[in-house]
Amino acid sequence: FLEAVDTVIIETRDRNGIGRLAEKVLHASLKLYLDPDRSHHEVKVGSHVADIANGNGIVEIQTGSFSPLKVKLAAFLPEYRVTVVHPIANKRRLVWIDQNGEFSAPRTSPVKRQVMRVFGELVKILPYLEHENFRFKLVIVDLDEYRLVSKNGGKGRGTRRYERIPTALCEEIVFSSPSDYASLLPEGLPNEFDTKTFAEVTKLKGRYLSAALKVLTELGIFSRQREGRGYRYQRVIK
Repeated sequence: FLEAVDTVIIETRDRNGIGRLAEKVLHASLKLYLDPDRSHHEVKVGSHVADIANGNGIVEIQTGSFSPLKVKLAAFLPEYRVTVVHPIANKRRLVWIDQNGEFSAPRTSPVKRQVMRVFGELVKILPYLEHENFRFKLVIVDLDEYRLVSKNGGKGRGTRRYERIPTALCEEIVFSSPSDYASLLPEGLPNEFDTKTFAEVTKLKGRYLSAALKVLTELGIFSRQREGRGYRYQRVIK
């Protein structure tokens, strides 16, 4: 994996100059790692272009929102096995780039690995999760995230992410059935619970909380029934 990362960094710098990367390093590194044969990259399949298309099917690497995947999945899944690959950070170091292009010393981000937040994206492709040709793969990595300071030199609102450089591959998790998704649930979740209890155990809030409950219920992992203004859930698949 790290060999793929190094290759991508060297090639993009030679081609575009330092700091002027074309395809983002995280996406390009995963593509090269998952299939080193570049003839399988960016292959036109019908009216769409697949990140990877080979004898095993199609691979789509999604480092951002899953919303753009809906059109591709609708086109690909009837004929091809499709694996959606999504990287998440295990440990993350932040490096700030100021207005002069100077880099700060890396510092460890206090944000902890939050695997269950992936449901916030999975809900966007919910109709396809149980398709016989669909697979989902989480790739958990350590990475350095480079961020541009705001115009006034701040590191809060107004900043934007510039690049993410993977530094280690920690784990790969493949999902192909509801029981696989159920494996993400934390220990300590009772067999019956309400939304408040689920939020306390999973540490999810807002759209991530509602998305997780929706996906897990639609996949048959939870059943639910009305209880006052909300719902009471029961775990069906463990």
